[in-house]
Amino acid sequence: MPNIVVAGAGLTGLAAAISAREAGADVVLLEKGSRADVGGNAAFSGGLFLFCYDGAEDLTSITQDFEPGMHAEEIVAPPYTREAYAAELTAMSDGQADPKLVAALAERSLDTVRWLSEKGVRFTFNRTVGAQVRDGVLHIPPGQILTSTGEGMSRGFEVIKPLLRYAEQIVVELRWSTPLVDVVREGERVTGARTPDGVLPADAVVIASGGFQASRESRLRHLGPQWEEVKLRGTRQATGDGIAAALRAGAGPAGVWSSCHSAAVDPTMPAPERSEASPPFPLHGFWLGVLVNRDGERFVDEGPGPWVKNYSKMGKAIMGQPGREAYEIFDQRTAARVADEFAGAAVPVSAPTLPALAECIGVPAEALVRAVEEFNRACREDGSTHGIEPAKSHWAVPLDRPPFVAYHAVAGLTFTFGGVQIDPDGRALASDGAPVPGLYAAGEATGGLFYGDYPGGAALMRAAVFGRSAGRTAVTEALQRG
Repeated sequence: MPNIVVAGAGLTGLAAAISAREAGADVVLLEKGSRADVGGNAAFSGGLFLFCYDGAEDLTSITQDFEPGMHAEEIVAPPYTREAYAAELTAMSDGQADPKLVAALAERSLDTVRWLSEKGVRFTFNRTVGAQVRDGVLHIPPGQILTSTGEGMSRGFEVIKPLLRYAEQIVVELRWSTPLVDVVREGERVTGARTPDGVLPADAVVIASGGFQASRESRLRHLGPQWEEVKLRGTRQATGDGIAAALRAGAGPAGVWSSCHSAAVDPTMPAPERSEASPPFPLHGFWLGVLVNRDGERFVDEGPGPWVKNYSKMGKAIMGQPGREAYEIFDQRTAARVADEFAGAAVPVSAPTLPALAECIGVPAEALVRAVEEFNRACREDGSTHGIEPAKSHWAVPLDRPPFVAYHAVAGLTFTFGGVQIDPDGRALASDGAPVPGLYAAGEATGGLFYGDYPGGAALMRAAVFGRSAGRTAVTEALQRG
């Protein structure tokens, strides 16, 4: 029976460990943090999975659960095809995403969601990603349909809990507070994993320990000096140790190391210290209003497309502004919806006039009034703007119904985009493209799929798809080696 070591007990690592165990291996799952840190970044996510499906039957085969107000006897769900998934991810990477990884993610996505459901992960139809009930019919736009069950938008821990229970039931050996120190390689192949307690002999090692966003030194080196001090939205354990160990063992780097997922967040919210804690809530309501910097000026297109496909770059836009801060401004057309769906526990500032609001948030009143008035004049009936820079491409509606509200926003760093080079089956590849025998990687520890931006729900899907593949491939090839 092969011995497999998996480093990292997030969604990627749990998927890899479960897959390897089900394939017949003895599995040791290492977690750098304590049991309270289980889940990695997935624990702090919105629990959204982007997957392909042919219609409503595929969706209802996964879940019959609906959020309040969403239940309908009839569901209309146009297909979200593999081709559409691949085209969307490729476009959002400016054509840089590895086409083999893109194709594998799309091809395996539906089966993997079903696999997660079999392990106890519960899903539900969710209104915050575009589904609407009209005349008793639930209308679902292609993609971003289901989330895990849970409260609010930070429901990812509800994905982790059943997977952890299942891993324990099938006797995956979990070692808490046991970081991967190094990958042991003898000759051409990996033979073990070094921990503070010594070397664990292994027929294969799977790197699933996340990116390097929690390392101040790595942020400075790869993202730049403005990112040295930044609010973390995700796990404190992802300091790039697994990536570095894989590179030392012969894996090559991949992806864009100077880019990251960074959403707009409430600066008063503390970074999470355990997996069950809520992370700084992403302020996803930007598309329903305008974003201004502390000079009172707009600086970004708030509605280039659906928020779920653009939120991960709003933090980077804010990071380039004076003081690295901004304010999301709304009026009474949208303030209630923002508070209900897109702001979490963040408390806005409210004022009866724009000059009064400007005084409350400390921006120049004349500049804020001018910015909003110019925006209002530029709004067109089709939801676009005309004659202003930057434009607002969609959902442009005048802000003219006081009182006005503002949410203070800063960048919240979630994960980085550079990592280990892999193939679609999770094999770690050297710089020349040859597999490193016995070494595998998946999830945020890898590069080559996300560049600059990606559609919401693809990150958790990547973790589950390639974690599962890496675990299965590790066992299959260990058995072949004998």
